[in-house]
Amino acid sequence: MPPLRLLTLTLALAATFSEVWAAAEPLLLKPSEGLQVPRGYHTVQGDRIDGSSDRFLQAEGQVVIRDDQQGQIKTDWLRYEDAADEAICRGPVTMTRPGERITGKDLSLRLTSRLGDMHSVTYWLAGKGKPLLPVQGVARQMFFEGPDKYRMEAVTYSTCTPDRQDWVLRADEISIDYNTSLGKARQARVEYLGVPILYSPWLRFSLDNERKSGFLSPTYGASDSRGLEVILPWYWNIAPNRDATLVPRYMGRRGLQLGGEFRYLEKAYSGQVWADFLPSDSVAKRDRYQLNLTHQQHFSPRLSGHLRLQGVSDTAYFTDLSGHVNQTSMVNLPREASLAYRGDRWNGSLRVQTYQALGGISSAPYERLPQINLGATQADLYGSRARLDLTAELTHFDHPDSRFVKGQRAYAYPTLSLPLQTTYGFLTPRLGLHLSNYQLGSQSGVLRDSIGDKPAGGYLDSTRSLPIFSLDAGVYLERDWQLGGSTLLHMLEPRAYYVRIPHKNQTHIPVFDSGQQDISLSQLFSENQFSGVDRINDADQLTVGITNRFVNADKGIERLQLTLAQRFYFRDQTVTLPGGTARTTSSSDILATASAPINPRLRLNAGLRYASADQVIAQASLGGTYNGGPGRRINADYRYTNKLYGQLKSLDVSFQWPLQPQWYAVGRANYAFAENRLAEGLLGFEYNPGCWSLRGVVQQLATNTNTATTAFFLQLELRGLTQLGPNPLDVLKRNISGYVKSDDITSP
Repeated sequence: MPPLRLLTLTLALAATFSEVWAAAEPLLLKPSEGLQVPRGYHTVQGDRIDGSSDRFLQAEGQVVIRDDQQGQIKTDWLRYEDAADEAICRGPVTMTRPGERITGKDLSLRLTSRLGDMHSVTYWLAGKGKPLLPVQGVARQMFFEGPDKYRMEAVTYSTCTPDRQDWVLRADEISIDYNTSLGKARQARVEYLGVPILYSPWLRFSLDNERKSGFLSPTYGASDSRGLEVILPWYWNIAPNRDATLVPRYMGRRGLQLGGEFRYLEKAYSGQVWADFLPSDSVAKRDRYQLNLTHQQHFSPRLSGHLRLQGVSDTAYFTDLSGHVNQTSMVNLPREASLAYRGDRWNGSLRVQTYQALGGISSAPYERLPQINLGATQADLYGSRARLDLTAELTHFDHPDSRFVKGQRAYAYPTLSLPLQTTYGFLTPRLGLHLSNYQLGSQSGVLRDSIGDKPAGGYLDSTRSLPIFSLDAGVYLERDWQLGGSTLLHMLEPRAYYVRIPHKNQTHIPVFDSGQQDISLSQLFSENQFSGVDRINDADQLTVGITNRFVNADKGIERLQLTLAQRFYFRDQTVTLPGGTARTTSSSDILATASAPINPRLRLNAGLRYASADQVIAQASLGGTYNGGPGRRINADYRYTNKLYGQLKSLDVSFQWPLQPQWYAVGRANYAFAENRLAEGLLGFEYNPGCWSLRGVVQQLATNTNTATTAFFLQLELRGLTQLGPNPLDVLKRNISGYVKSDDITSP
């Protein structure tokens, strides 16, 4: 135990008074305010100091004890017992050091071990090291139980300031340990704006928002389907890389459901398991359950695996028991397992995929039992610029509905290209051969595939081979423009893309996973207008496009980008999807896009699709984003589709905006004018005066033409203690691009 030293004494004085101090006259010392305290020592300053060497020290009048950690104890009367290393202070006492300010009366403290107690305490604590949320309150008695450990009786606790204590935790006892960043309370009562809102005989809370085992805040709710609802989660921090949450859930109309989540993270694997079980649903009169499992495995740096299992006891599970819009709108639940290998020149994968169809088996996608993929690349072929690529697949397609055609598809697509790139342009000729084979099962009872009805001649086993040639070329042109005293770099990028594919009749080939791609700039510069490989269009076509960029030469900031593109056909296209119409026009629709940052906060973008055959605007869009800083965000997007192409008129607006200091409004409205209804809507508020925040959100999602699902969220967050109510943050981040939690907003 380090001795207590009066470092203001000179060595001569220490020798003169080596046995007895102030036997007749007290020794008066001059304060040394700027004195550095050596490591492991304490200093005492006072108007009068008496004592006996190696026994005790007594000081009176403006007494200050300093340590080597910038800590101070101020009092009017002190007695230090050397044998016990104990400081006893009578009357008012103030203790300060980094992250701590405590005032009270009658302190008894062992200085080195930090063991002791104080009465009638007012405290302010923030811990040491990493920044933590300060807490303050009062206590009848505080016990010091070691470095950075406190236990208080008849105590209040809050992260609010004393002059505005909107919420307070009152408890018979609270323990705070900054070594573990954990707080505990016994017989705890939480008051919010003077109203008791929560009682718990035992409460644990984190001091640093890190994971801690214990009960989480309860969630309350009510609905017509479930009745009164109470959820009391218990969190178990098993290890830094593992945790679990048990979720008992009482539903007044349904009964008691037990749910749980387990998460794990290792160097070679990670995953998550969620399960719910409701025995003997009081309404449905049967057991109800849900399972959702995901697992990722890394067998080596090149070989990985993935497993996903999702299922429910019945098709009405989410409708009856879930209040989340994203769950109640689910149609198919995936179940799949896969292995993937990625090498330097080739890669491959094996996948098995099925679904649980909640909307009926006829709406389910095809199952892949299994699917094998292979890809390979060889650049700089034989020392040249040539490049050889290969994609191949073997899949067995199955379907739970016996009316759907089933079978096996195999294809391989090797290509040889010669990419030529310079600073002023590029040229890439490419030649490929698409080979595919279909082996189908029994046709008995088969009526259709994923797109439409069976063709007149039925589905046939078949082999298809199609050579595909493409030529992609572009030029980069630049020139300087003087505009308003600034220099703009005008970049002109014309591009031409030619594709040649011969015609082959494919009506007898079933469609397992192909579809018509939406027309877009990327689609215009691609070989096939269909997704998947069940249909490959015949083509003799040329796409031409041009991109204009205007860039501020001094700052390197793009001021405007304009793109225009159109495809020209040199012959009619006859390959279609089932029920489709062959194209006979000589050109495609014209596509145009524009993007411009008006200023550092406002950016606009627009798109236009002009149908040259019908001489109408087929599609148009206009959008913009205003970003005025954290918490000041407006997104708007208007979309129009002509009735000849599937009528659509919609306006999608979302925002987060301060109404006044501490108040934020949030919202989203995606309105479909053609149906005269709200396709998706969200409206809410967030109030954050500093030590707490209140979030209220109502969300509505149209599930079909006549029905919609509505969800309500109301959450009270007491900073540094707990959260009460369902959390709307995921919903807000999903619906409002650029949303920022109010706690993270640092500027108005």
